Amino acid sequence: MGLQFEEPLFLLLLIPVLWLLYHFWRSVTLSSNTEKRIIITLRFLIFTLIILALANPTIKFPVEGVTTVFVVDHSESLRDQQDNMYEIMEEAIEGMSEKDTYAIISAAEDGQVVQALSKREKGIISNVNPDNTSFTNLEEGLQVASSLISSSYNGRIVLLTDGNENIGDVKRQISILNSQDIEVDVIPFNTTIENDIVLERFEVPRNLFLGEQTTIHTNVSSTIDTTARLRISKNNELVIDETIQIKQGTNVYSFDYLIDSTGTHSFQAELSSEGDEILQNNVGYAISTVEGTPKVLLVEGSQNEASNIEHVFDASGVIVDTISPTRLPTTLTGVLDYESIVFSNVSATDVTQVQMDVIESAVKDFGLGFIMTGGNKSYGLGGYFKTPIERLLPVEMDLKGKNELPSLGLIIVLDRSGSMAGYKMDLAKEAAARSVELLREKDTLGFIAFDDSPWQIIETGPLENKEEAAEQIRSVSEGGGTNIFPALELAYEQLTPLELKRKHIILLTDGQSATDHDYMEIISNGLEENVTLSTVAIGSDADHMLLQELAEEGNGRYYDVYDASIIPSILSRETILSTRTYIEDNPFFPMYIEGTEWNPIFQQGVPQMNAYVATEPKSRAEKILVSDKGDPILIRWKYGLGNTIAWTSDVNGEWAGNFPIWEQWPNLWNEMLTWSLPSYQQEMYHVQQEVNGKEVILSVSSDNNNVLPLEARLLDEKGNEIDAQIRPTAPGEHEITFQAETGVYYLQLSKLEDNQISSTYQTGIVVPYSKEFDLVSKNNLLLNEIIDLSDGQIIEDPKDAFREIVNRRVDSQPIFTQLLLASFLLFFVEIAIRRFGTIPILAKLNQRKENLKKKHEGKKKTLNQTFDQLKSASKKRTSSPITTKKQIQHVEAKPKKQYNNNVSSTSEPKPSYIQESTEDRMKRLLDAKNRKSR
Repeated sequence: MGLQFEEPLFLLLLIPVLWLLYHFWRSVTLSSNTEKRIIITLRFLIFTLIILALANPTIKFPVEGVTTVFVVDHSESLRDQQDNMYEIMEEAIEGMSEKDTYAIISAAEDGQVVQALSKREKGIISNVNPDNTSFTNLEEGLQVASSLISSSYNGRIVLLTDGNENIGDVKRQISILNSQDIEVDVIPFNTTIENDIVLERFEVPRNLFLGEQTTIHTNVSSTIDTTARLRISKNNELVIDETIQIKQGTNVYSFDYLIDSTGTHSFQAELSSEGDEILQNNVGYAISTVEGTPKVLLVEGSQNEASNIEHVFDASGVIVDTISPTRLPTTLTGVLDYESIVFSNVSATDVTQVQMDVIESAVKDFGLGFIMTGGNKSYGLGGYFKTPIERLLPVEMDLKGKNELPSLGLIIVLDRSGSMAGYKMDLAKEAAARSVELLREKDTLGFIAFDDSPWQIIETGPLENKEEAAEQIRSVSEGGGTNIFPALELAYEQLTPLELKRKHIILLTDGQSATDHDYMEIISNGLEENVTLSTVAIGSDADHMLLQELAEEGNGRYYDVYDASIIPSILSRETILSTRTYIEDNPFFPMYIEGTEWNPIFQQGVPQMNAYVATEPKSRAEKILVSDKGDPILIRWKYGLGNTIAWTSDVNGEWAGNFPIWEQWPNLWNEMLTWSLPSYQQEMYHVQQEVNGKEVILSVSSDNNNVLPLEARLLDEKGNEIDAQIRPTAPGEHEITFQAETGVYYLQLSKLEDNQISSTYQTGIVVPYSKEFDLVSKNNLLLNEIIDLSDGQIIEDPKDAFREIVNRRVDSQPIFTQLLLASFLLFFVEIAIRRFGTIPILAKLNQRKENLKKKHEGKKKTLNQTFDQLKSASKKRTSSPITTKKQIQHVEAKPKKQYNNNVSSTSEPKPSYIQESTEDRMKRLLDAKNRKSR
């Protein structure tokens, strides 16, 4: 314990104070020297106390006890050591004193408090399940631990880890802890993975050429001798599948591969072996760009639908891959293998939401071309209303001039049973709401939801308010079982008697229902009144046979749906087909709009066309050919970085009439394909990659050091945009940072000049698996650096976790307030002395003292007199004659006398013949006298 002054310079004020007091002693005359000495003394004390208070004194005393925070590494590399860690902590806690406290922090990808500061009596909380154990962030673990250690504690952090940090910088945090006088000790642990095979290296050359024979390199490390299966795929297509022999240690393998296609190729290598304890480190990725002839993906709605334009492309030297919609890529990797995509009469019900999203992203962000042709399954007839494909096309599917359409009545019957809850129900409701938008005001709409019984959500009648109807549909919640017939019967009862040109029912369900009802009777009666029925079977649990039969008998369409994302397209298509007015089938001669580079193709005239799908042109679109009604036949525009074209007739001649045999037909399609190809100038950038845990840092530099703005877009394989930050670091240099999981990502860079894109650059980014899964042992180098930087030690005895801190903290108690209060008290005393003088005060004090003394002596004298009287009376009593037996009998015969209030009335009075001792009698009499005096 000690005394410390925070502002010691104030103590110099004692010098002038002493001079003033000396001057006061010499110059002031008082009634007595005693009074003068008292006042001088009081003033000296007052000044001294005030000066000491100004110097801000504090009493220092050492802090008792140690606060130890255990930081436990919960990452994957130590998953088998968790029990050992908690046993060591329990042993350490058993040796802690009553004044010690402890806490536990978990360190994996993040740091989190497992157990707050506790005493020994509270047991350890060991049921810890961190969110992500694929990384080790010791820095954040120490940050969280230090937040629990107050500046008034003797703090120590004990780190239980293997030292394999892969997020953050623990040494930077150690320097901060040193400034806070917090010790850091280490209890090291070794990784205990015995059987592990690691794909350490997977490399494919970054830039390749069509027809080149390249070499794929792989490095595999293993802790055991074993065999494994190595599979390498390109754009999700398996190209190498071999069984390899693996020896303990590092193994190197090479494979030759012939590059047979152009575009951006994503390669993936995967190892599989029995007994491998960690699977996360068995995957590797690589990206390559292959230069060569442009490649086009031709998607046909039905076989040979687009055979004539396929021949046109082949003749021009373009590589064409012709597929059905079921083989469409589901990742950006598969789409970026092509320069342009052509949809030929493809229904939206055959394309999933994921596939549409990927195509839209490829066009908008990477400059791919897209062409759609017409037909009975295309545009609005195909259900593309409000889909990503409609967004990228230069036309809209919803016709603005609907007043001439025939009257329509539509009832949607939706299964709301419990099995529809969640994603399916949400999509079905959204699809029904979209269908409402396709209807005209005054069209008839009804909406029935059913489980065990039907629920009328929207009464069947003229559509007055589309927004209100859509909200009512979206408000439907799931219910109980499934009973189709009552709801379907109700729909027919409501729609049959209405006087409308077209009447249609759409039934959506994912379950089974009773089949003992007479469905055929209500359907046949409905057909007599022009009521048709389409059915949608959702998932494998639906009654597919019943629903297909109902659709066939109801003269409608049956949809077998396993991907719920296509439900909106189905309902859009059904709503449009029920109007039967989107097909314009009166033969005509299209008219071309002058002002484009394609004009020479049409200068000699155009052939007759039989039919097309009616659409609405978007405001910025450029019309090339239009119908006699002004509807677009050939129209184009730019969407993001890509070019898209809409051809609203077919290509096989049924709708296109004489166009497929027209001499300019090949030239027209070659021009359309060429215009759709990526058109921006490609500029080279150098991209260097650094990975810190989940954070990826890309350093982008250009050979030309201009300062033009640069835009960056980053997307995953599904086409979803990843949040990335770009900032310039020097002329022609930028830094891009983003958070990412293991996998392949695509970077699109666009240089802007006068707010217009002047050049672009695309590349792939590979994010490897976490270093947490590398085949490494304990990082002794980092652990020793931690000890050296923090003046800690490697703990061998767990009880040392609560040993005395080298630099014990000292707590302080300021006494500023107490000194001021004491000075004020003395100040008032000094005032009293100066006001009344010391003699009157001392006289009064002496008089009070004499009075008290006299009162005490009087009481003492009275007590002595009483004692003498009692003593004399006692002697007389003992000298009286002895009472005779007869006198005793006489006394006993007298009635008993009650004692006074101080004696219980039930007590027996003592007979007079019982002799008391002198001392007892004197004591009794003295007590009685004292009670009486009180």
